[in-house]
Amino acid sequence: MYGEHQPWFARLFALYLLIVIIVLLQRGVRFTWILLKLRKRSEQSESVFSELSSRIASSKQLAGLTVLVSILNLSWWIADILLGLETAKAPPNLGYILPEIGYVLTAFNLGIIVSVAAFGGSMWAQFALNRRRNAFLNQK
Repeated sequence: MYGEHQPWFARLFALYLLIVIIVLLQRGVRFTWILLKLRKRSEQSESVFSELSSRIASSKQLAGLTVLVSILNLSWWIADILLGLETAKAPPNLGYILPEIGYVLTAFNLGIIVSVAAFGGSMWAQFALNRRRNAFLNQK
């Protein structure tokens, strides 16, 4: 079965997703920490808010990149399966193809889940930052 051996690009995709999750968690913790410090600090400035906005924008871009990489992995893995069928001596067997496609779709769905979580977290962060910025502007 395919579970024993994955193509190199599938393992690279899994490593990419792990790195993206770690980066997003680190950014989320840092953003929350800065936002909490802004609540207590009276020396808030527009530059801090613009820096945080740029970090949020980069997280949204990372979510978009993850969608594209997921689609690339999906198409590459399906092409790999279909090329394997082309070189096989036996006629195509649905008992072989369907589990293989299942592995591919599992990896694709994991990439989409990470993208949705990153984009949703970015939207929440932008909302929280806008509330903090509005409170800062109303204090002036």
